Amino acid sequence: MKKAFFIILLFSILLPSILQSQIIYYSKIDSIINLVSTASISKFNRQLSGDTLATIGGLPYLIISRKYNSLHNPKAAQYIYETFQSFGYYTYYQINNSTNINVIARKTGVKYPNQKYLITAHYDNYSTNSTDTVPGADDNASGVSAVLEAARLLAGINPEYTLEFIAFDEEEIGLYGSRAYADSAFARGDSILGVLNMDMISWDGNNDGKMNVYLNTASNSIAEEFIKTVQIYNINLTTVKSYNSGGSDHYYFWQRGYKAITLIELGSDFNPYYHTRQDTYDKFNLNYFTNITKAAIATFLSWALDYKYAIYHTPVKSGLDTSSKVVTADIHFPVPLGSGYNAPRLYYKINNGNYQYVNAFQIIGKTYKFLIPGQPAGSKISYYIAAQDSAGSIIATLPDGGSGVNPPGTIPPANPFVYYVWIGLNMSSTTVPKFIPDLTQIKDTIYIPQSGIVEDVTVTINITHPDDGEIVIFLNKVSSSSTLSQYNGVGGQNYINTVFDDSAAISIKQGTPPFTGTFRPETPLSNFRGQELQGYWILRIYDKTVGNQGTLQSWSLEILYSSNVEVKKVNEIIPDKFELLQNYPNPFNAETNIKFYLPKTSFVKLSVYDILGREVAILVDDVKQAGVYIIKFNASHLSSGVYFYKIFTDEFSDIKKFVLTK
Repeated sequence: MKKAFFIILLFSILLPSILQSQIIYYSKIDSIINLVSTASISKFNRQLSGDTLATIGGLPYLIISRKYNSLHNPKAAQYIYETFQSFGYYTYYQINNSTNINVIARKTGVKYPNQKYLITAHYDNYSTNSTDTVPGADDNASGVSAVLEAARLLAGINPEYTLEFIAFDEEEIGLYGSRAYADSAFARGDSILGVLNMDMISWDGNNDGKMNVYLNTASNSIAEEFIKTVQIYNINLTTVKSYNSGGSDHYYFWQRGYKAITLIELGSDFNPYYHTRQDTYDKFNLNYFTNITKAAIATFLSWALDYKYAIYHTPVKSGLDTSSKVVTADIHFPVPLGSGYNAPRLYYKINNGNYQYVNAFQIIGKTYKFLIPGQPAGSKISYYIAAQDSAGSIIATLPDGGSGVNPPGTIPPANPFVYYVWIGLNMSSTTVPKFIPDLTQIKDTIYIPQSGIVEDVTVTINITHPDDGEIVIFLNKVSSSSTLSQYNGVGGQNYINTVFDDSAAISIKQGTPPFTGTFRPETPLSNFRGQELQGYWILRIYDKTVGNQGTLQSWSLEILYSSNVEVKKVNEIIPDKFELLQNYPNPFNAETNIKFYLPKTSFVKLSVYDILGREVAILVDDVKQAGVYIIKFNASHLSSGVYFYKIFTDEFSDIKKFVLTK
C-alpha cells in the first residue's frame, strides 16, 4: 500500500440506470471456492514474507525483503513465476526497467480470447530501515497469496474470457508496475473488461469482517458484482464502497478508462504495523484473509465463466415528439431466456394508468427492440424491461427491483424509467412598448395560466437603446431568476431579435450590438427548470446612468413543459351525454377531483377562473376520446377563495363553482 495516496472518502455512488448486471449463483463456483485452503494461502504468504523457506530454482531460499532495489526482490518475482508455471500457465515477465518486473500468468478464453479479466496484487514491500528486513506479510504478500490461490484453483477451468493473474512490482514507490502494464495495454488496444486488485487483505483487528472496495464511478458495476457475490455465496464479510484518489494498483487502470476495483481491509481498522518490521504472518486474522480470498475468486470465476446476467439500455429522453418510441435493450443471460408467454417484455403506463406490456417486435442476437405507442403532448410515460430464464428461476428487471415470473416482471420496480412528451408554449407580452428611463428599473409581465412543470425556457427580446452597456436585463418568476445580459455592448445600440437560449454556442458577453441571433444568457435559464409554469413571468430592465434612455419594444417566452395535472380516463364506458360534475371534495385544501363525461371524441378545454374572471389555470386543452375522465387538480399555488371551473367543447359548455381553503 502506497502511503502517500492513502486518503479515503466514503460516499454513495449514483449512476444513471442504463445497465443492470448481476452475478448468478452457480453450484460449480460454490464448490471451487470451498476448496480455498487456509493452509495453501498461509504457505504462500509465509514463504513470500520470509517467515519460512521457499524453494526457488530448485533450492531453498529465504525471501527477507521484497523492496524494489533489494537483491531479494527478483527472487520474489522468480518464486511467483515458478508457482504460476507449476499450475500449468503460460507465464512471462514484463520487464519495464532494471528494477521493475511484473509477473504475469495467462489462460486464454475459449469464447472471447481477445477480451480479458485481470486479478492482481503488488508483490514489492516498503522499508525505511537500513537492514531492509521488513516482512510485508500483509502489505502485500497477502494480496499476492490470494492471486496465487486463484491461479491454483482455476488451473483446470476453461474460461470464456482470457484471464491474467498478475503480480505488480514497485507499487510502493509510485505504482510503476501497474502503470507500465495499463499504459502498454492501452497502447495495444487491449479489451480489459475488469480488474480485481487486492492490497492488504489479512488484518481485521476487531474481527467485524468489514472491508473496503475502492472504486470510481465507471467501476461501480463490477463493484456491485463483487458485493453481490459476497451475498449469494454467504461469505461472512461486510463490504463498504469507498472512493479512493489513488493508493493502489487500480489507479492507472482508471486513468486509461478501464474498470478496476481494489479489495482492502477497512480504513478505520487498518493494520497499525504496515511498513514496519512487525508486519508479520503471526498477526493475521486467517478467517478474514480466507473469506476475502474466497470472495475474490468467486467474483473472478463468475467473470471468467460469464455467469451473470445484464440488461443494457439507454433511457428514452423527454421531448416534443409525440410519435412511437423504439426502445432497445441488450439482454444477456448465461442460460436460455424464456420464450412465448415468458419472453422478455417491456411494460409501460401513461400518467397514472395501469401498466401494459409489449413483446419485442425485433430480436437480433441479444438485442431486443420494443415499441411504446405514441402519446399526446403532456403525457408522462413510465416503463421498465423484464426478462427471465426458461426455468423461471432467474428474474431481471431494469431498473432493478421488479419481480414476478411466468410471465416475467409482473411486479414493477419502485423507480421505473420515466420520460415526458413535452408541451410547447409561446407567449408574448401584450403590455409593450415600455419606456426605460435613466437610473430606473422597469418591469413587464407575462401571465401564464397553464399549469405544468417547466423543462426549458427561451426568451426573445427587442430593445431600442443608444448604449447597451448601460442596461441589465433579468427574468424572474417567484424566487427563480436569470440574468440575461448585464452591461454588455458598451457604446453599441439595441437588442434586435435577440434570443437567449442555454444551448446557444456563444455567450451574450461575446456578442456585439445589436445582438441579433441566439446567445447563452449570463446565468442559465435552467434555473427555472422544475418550477411551476403557471404564474407571473417578469422581465426587469435597469438603466444605470443618465443621458441615454430606451424602450422595451417587445419580448416573448418559448417554454417547453410537462403536465402536472393528472387526467385519467376512468373506464371505456361511453356516456350518452356531455356533462361536467361538481368537484369533490368541495371546499378543498390544495387538491380536488373534477369529473366530466364525453359521449364522443371532442376537443376539450377545461380552465379555472378567479372571482374576477381571470383565467388562472388551464387543466385540459386537447382532443380527448369518448369516455369518463377524472382530473386531479392541485391548487397549492393559488390563494384561498372562490373559483370557477369551466369546460368548453365544440358542442357543450358548463361552469361550476368551488372553494379553496388553506
